[in-house]
Amino acid sequence: MYQTSNQYKQLVYADSTKHLLNIYIEEEKVNPDHIFDFKVSHILFSDDEFSLGSVTAKSIEMRIYKNSLPDTYNNFYIETGIGDEIVPIGYFILDSIEKNDDDTITIKAIDRMVKFEFNYDGSSLNYPATVLQILQDICQKAGVELRFYFFFKC
Repeated sequence: MYQTSNQYKQLVYADSTKHLLNIYIEEEKVNPDHIFDFKVSHILFSDDEFSLGSVTAKSIEMRIYKNSLPDTYNNFYIETGIGDEIVPIGYFILDSIEKNDDDTITIKAIDRMVKFEFNYDGSSLNYPATVLQILQDICQKAGVELRFYFFFKC
């Protein structure tokens, strides 16, 4: 959950509110004037299977001016905001590219959560194992860097 001010909450759905959209490709900010279209989609239960721990996979689709792309473009970071309050949309990896006739490119990217779509095998762990050790093993096998540790007291 991301904390926002009451003013942000009041303005976010107002028709007159101008929203900020920052797109970073390979950590390089895209000129906002070169973004022609942008949308976020959520996919839930695409394989008709539910399991505990399931998350909504986000995907983005954007049409941008092709000359604003860096040499490589596999990693994307998107954020939005109102005024000085910036809210992250997320980190994404390239899914597909479509070249358009009007000097633009349509890019589809998917949330990095897709990296966790594999059958986990924890048989290499020494049991008993802590939840943190299992989490570290899952992230290592998924090729995902575990940056934050959250500890809860019950």
